Amino acid sequence: MHSYLRAIGFSKVKSKIEQNKIITAALNDATFRREIEIRSDIKLVQINRSFGGPLGISVVGEYDKEGLFHIDHSFPYCAGHHTTTQNDIQIEPHTDKEAYSGVCDDYNLGMTLIYNLQNIVDYVRSTWLNNYYHSPKRVKFGALSMEGRILFGVHLDHLVCPYDKQPISSKDRQNLIAKAKSGDMDALENLTICDMDMYSLVTKRIKDEDLLTVVETYFMPYGIDNEHYSILGIIQNIEQITNEFSNEMVYNLSIICNDILLNVAINALDLQGEPAIGRRFKGIIWLQGQVDFT
Repeated sequence: MHSYLRAIGFSKVKSKIEQNKIITAALNDATFRREIEIRSDIKLVQINRSFGGPLGISVVGEYDKEGLFHIDHSFPYCAGHHTTTQNDIQIEPHTDKEAYSGVCDDYNLGMTLIYNLQNIVDYVRSTWLNNYYHSPKRVKFGALSMEGRILFGVHLDHLVCPYDKQPISSKDRQNLIAKAKSGDMDALENLTICDMDMYSLVTKRIKDEDLLTVVETYFMPYGIDNEHYSILGIIQNIEQITNEFSNEMVYNLSIICNDILLNVAINALDLQGEPAIGRRFKGIIWLQGQVDFT
């Protein structure tokens, strides 16, 4: 059973048998479907069933020459609303099923970002059209969470001139990282100096302030799974969605975290605190992405 079904409002699903009922509902009443003929007698099909707005389940499988549908796997999803530009997105296949991960170097985070690809058939179609020369650069991020809490926001007005040096802007840091990756030693030296200045600033502030006041947002890998992250982000919009199948309430939070916009779905039963615009969400997420292959 997929553990993240809980995040989209299926907290009472505890077995494969109960999960199969949801999959059957998806197959019988699909919101939309994508398919492509991968061989003369085989069609790869992805069927999505929404259970409320951007939340739903996706079923991936194949139709054989006799018209029988064979399920490969299924996964819950949260569709993102915000388009983010990434550099040279690469798609890597999973070894055990017809699933893929998006991989890109994110200059906002200064690390490689890995996420589960939502629109599988769109990618397979692009490979059959021999679009290898075309590197996609746009993606909409969604995420599912099974544990999270709400923290107060941070007001930074009093931090305008408290110290001699302030951190460089995220845009300047992105430019430095890009130059350093291309071999610019001056950019690498500037990044090192900026990191030292940041360490000095944090050391001064941590003496008088709480850690989660000094750190406004963060985005870092969590555990051994590549697509899981621990995040702290600022809430920009809140949507309450009732799962049509289970009648459970789910929060769909639009969050900005280290200049990345994403939507996070979490069951109301798993969220501690009252979400509000300007407050912060802290939790563990499974990151997903819908890549634009056009």
